[in-house]
Amino acid sequence: MKSYPLIKIAALSAVLTTVMAFSCQDHHNPDPDPVTNCERVEGGARAFPCEFEIVKLEFLRGTTNQVVSTFLPGNAKVALPINASQAYFWLSMHSSVYMQYRVRVHVKRIAPASFQPVGGYELVYYRMAPIVPGYPPVYNDIIAEPGVVESAGNTLPLSPAKRPVNFDMPVGETRTAELLVTLGFDYEILGGVYDAEMMIGVVNNTTALKLSGTPYNYNRGRDIQEAKLSFVPESTCESNANCQILNQGTWQAPDWAF
Repeated sequence: MKSYPLIKIAALSAVLTTVMAFSCQDHHNPDPDPVTNCERVEGGARAFPCEFEIVKLEFLRGTTNQVVSTFLPGNAKVALPINASQAYFWLSMHSSVYMQYRVRVHVKRIAPASFQPVGGYELVYYRMAPIVPGYPPVYNDIIAEPGVVESAGNTLPLSPAKRPVNFDMPVGETRTAELLVTLGFDYEILGGVYDAEMMIGVVNNTTALKLSGTPYNYNRGRDIQEAKLSFVPESTCESNANCQILNQGTWQAPDWAF
């Protein structure tokens, strides 16, 4: 009879030892790694996770919601009929054409915000153009570089946001917003070839200003944006369309900077 208490004590000790072992094992499991979903231009993970990814671009016909062309990540070029743009005009005896397209940007949240934007998020676009090999590009996204044409790629955002969009959705949800993009094609020298990338990005002004300041000192627009997608546009003309009309549509002055 006296052996029973000893057996119970031994069994209880074994159970406690097992529980403690599992408890210690759980305690030493590493916490999940933070989301590291975007690389800086010159390599290495960004200090804060990127909140979004741009999953699709839809180019709309005129002032309608009809999709003319769709661009997906992994594609290189997108064909854009001149006659289907919202507005276009020719210069100098048709030596070059400028056109404006409404773009529906599909944005998916992939991580929570590290900081809340003031006034809302913003969509921006800008050109990356190494015009002449061996010379500095006419357009780039090095922030506040002297002598570079000002664009949303090299200008710090305003706070509160100048043109806010609502991207406060939960992780995994996709929303859309519209952007008016101006594109120029030179036919006299470049034969209508667009020798550059057009970048579209999503900006959180709070995060962008933190990354551009001390101690991070990021100096490229692509590094301080929450998502970016580049495409190369091609000017085309739909069959039975007259794309050589001098002017067509209602032109809106482009708003390049933040």
